[in-house]
Amino acid sequence: MAKIRFTDEQVSLLRSNPCVKSATAKYVSFTKEFMEEFIALHSEGQTRYEIFESHGLPVEVIGKKRIKRTTANWIAKSNSGIGLSDEKGGRPRTKGLTQEEIIARQQAKIEMLQQENDFLRQIRGLERRHQPSKSPSRKGSR
Repeated sequence: MAKIRFTDEQVSLLRSNPCVKSATAKYVSFTKEFMEEFIALHSEGQTRYEIFESHGLPVEVIGKKRIKRTTANWIAKSNSGIGLSDEKGGRPRTKGLTQEEIIARQQAKIEMLQQENDFLRQIRGLERRHQPSKSPSRKGSR
């Protein structure tokens, strides 16, 4: 969470920019298209601040530290092959879900658990097949 908060005027300025997905007093998130364009321009040699300024994002409003941290994360994700996403991370929402959303989540969970059970059943079968048999006839054969 950011210590420096945006004013209402700054939030409205940021929200009006097409590169900004959403903005509140605490944070600003950018579109995936802007992130990808940033990576391309940065790899060509432009500085972080030049890219932000050229897209109408004032560095004084966003803050140099915030820009540096955010873009460092984008660059790291891009280099690691994870890929950029404009989806928010964190814990999934549990309050305020509609009945359809609750049912969809439960169905997905059931399906995942069924797949897990099938996988475990296959593993147990393989383990039984490859264990040496302990028959009583072999014990006293001599």
